[in-house]
Amino acid sequence: MDQPPVTAARDERRSPTPAAVHKRDAIRRLKEALAADRFVLHYQPIVDAHDGRAVSAEALLRWRSEDAEQDSVQELLHSVERSPVIFKLENWALDQALRAARGWLDAGLALRVGVNLSAREFPRADLGGRLRYRLSASGLPPSALALEITESSAMSDFEAAADRLERLAAMGIELWLDDFGTGHSSLEWLSRLPTHGLKIPGTFVKRLFKEPRCQVIVRRAIEMAHDLGLRVVAEEVETPQQRDYLAKCGCDLFQGFLYYAAMPAEELPRALAGAAAPPSARSLP
Repeated sequence: MDQPPVTAARDERRSPTPAAVHKRDAIRRLKEALAADRFVLHYQPIVDAHDGRAVSAEALLRWRSEDAEQDSVQELLHSVERSPVIFKLENWALDQALRAARGWLDAGLALRVGVNLSAREFPRADLGGRLRYRLSASGLPPSALALEITESSAMSDFEAAADRLERLAAMGIELWLDDFGTGHSSLEWLSRLPTHGLKIPGTFVKRLFKEPRCQVIVRRAIEMAHDLGLRVVAEEVETPQQRDYLAKCGCDLFQGFLYYAAMPAEELPRALAGAAAPPSARSLP
């Protein structure tokens, strides 16, 4: 018996959407880039607002050759953030970041290293064990690591997220709420999760003197964080005017081109030239 013809509608439903095609291509490109060693980590120092000394550094993923890629690393990561392929990349990045921090410490430079945690990585039940293993292998204490977590990372199961963060904090790892104010649950995070501080995104900092409301939002965010016993990092601080306003508001830490650009791990000690304080002299963010 002849089969009925496939209708255009049915055929259309079976065709992959442009978004699916884009994600599949992004996953392929990420796998190829990892296999070909085309990624590198650069590190951007975070400085104390009072004296400008670097106290930590955030690990940022970069292409080894920017000219070779049309898309930014951030665009690629956004496309694959909830795909299992992100695990391999984050394991690689964590190992690289801890190796860098170990090298700085051996050179007499005590800097905590900050690593971003994806929405896919955060819910994994074995996260604490894997972090403990990698820290042990690096010879670094848990206090040498800071994890930056976005609000979306915990939204699938808030109670489980709270428990997991409590365990990480108990290990001595510092936890920071990244891109504060860009999600829909920031206040819930601050009231219930054991974060050590929050990061005000550059989108707000850049608009401080273009949109007066941003000044109010940033000032109130800093006040609220301090009332909760949290510290605040302002990202993408690029001008003295931004720095001065943020300092007036009591912001604790600055990150941005006004102080340092992101750089390879081996260049960081020379760039800081002894600016980081030893652990006995100050607490790291």
